[in-house]
Amino acid sequence: MNVFDVALIVALTQVGTNGAQVVQQARLVACACEIENTVCLTSEQMAQHALHVEMEPDRMGNHSNYEGVAVFQIGFDEKGQVTGADGMSGHPLGVSHLMAAVSKWRFRPVIVKGARKRACGKLVIKFTMKENVPSAKVVKQE
Repeated sequence: MNVFDVALIVALTQVGTNGAQVVQQARLVACACEIENTVCLTSEQMAQHALHVEMEPDRMGNHSNYEGVAVFQIGFDEKGQVTGADGMSGHPLGVSHLMAAVSKWRFRPVIVKGARKRACGKLVIKFTMKENVPSAKVVKQE
């Protein structure tokens, strides 16, 4: 278990959910290319399919100031809604605040032979927190 898992478990146990089970389930579906009808995307393709990412503000009112790049393993369904996420690297506070907003992220559905498919892959996000004002933007590699 890493620092991101601990942050997620703390958040989930506050709402009465068994955090360890949820983290394990999220990891299982974050990139499940072996599941039927799931398409694995490259980082470039993930960036093209990302419609909306955001970052939660620091609710502790610490007037935090930091920035960086975070890498997530993301799975999303046929409707473009996130089904699983795992913070792979980045500033721990940034990853924590990004992870808090992951349910709001949206992706353009993947269409193969006219049918919508589930997809997964790595997403690179550049983030900034300046005086408790968050900003998140997908890094589009050219």
